[in-house]
Amino acid sequence: MTLLFGLFDPSGQQDLPADTITCAVHGSHGVCVLTGVAVADTTGLFNVDAPLPESVDDQARGLLEDMPIHAIKVGNVPTPEIASMIAGIAADYSHAPLVLHLPASQAPTDSDDEDQDSEPSVGAVLELILPQTKVVVMGANAIERWLNDEVLAHLDGNGGPQAILALGADWVLVTAFAQRPGQLINLLLGPEGETIAWPWQPVGARVQDLNGLIATAIANHLAAGLSVPEAAKQACAYASLVATTAFQAGMGQRLVSRLPTKAPSTP
Repeated sequence: MTLLFGLFDPSGQQDLPADTITCAVHGSHGVCVLTGVAVADTTGLFNVDAPLPESVDDQARGLLEDMPIHAIKVGNVPTPEIASMIAGIAADYSHAPLVLHLPASQAPTDSDDEDQDSEPSVGAVLELILPQTKVVVMGANAIERWLNDEVLAHLDGNGGPQAILALGADWVLVTAFAQRPGQLINLLLGPEGETIAWPWQPVGARVQDLNGLIATAIANHLAAGLSVPEAAKQACAYASLVATTAFQAGMGQRLVSRLPTKAPSTP
């Protein structure tokens, strides 16, 4: 079983309940802890109504005490207080590998404030949750958003994906990373200097972000006992497959069907 922390996204793009479908595809049962209720459609995220941190803690611990949880996936974390609660839970249940999705932005689409204050949980996630993370999943376009100048100044010159490892994560998977001009890859970096890359398959114009889906797939593979490199490889293959099923549901981004028409395969 996989424990999922995330928003209720009514558009079905990210977090709950979409992640439960990804779990089912991978033969796992996903149980959910709500970190917020989103006002969203296919064009963007407009508002998040966050619950009391205590309710997040109570629900998660109730599930963890009732069921055998083999992995944890963390999606959108809207407040520092909820980040703190999740960090405490992860520390108490460290036997379950934690996969953290760092989206390109957690701020509402229509926010006029582009600085870090528009996402107050960023610092708390990096300080409290990330050091307990087995795998961080993020797009190359999200790195600068999460690692601002103040953070990088304390990392002895580390930048890019290496900075995520320096902050305490065991592994980091960066999708659509520019290996060289005109060549994009999915890049996995590990704790012993491992560097593994797979070709990045372009997903087409206006297709929804796939990194949350990849993070959930990795969590399920880890729950099944796969190594991190194999879990990441299979998760990226799954994402490439479902990207071919993207459909225009509304006026914004194209959504993917998380139920593939054929079994995922890896090269």
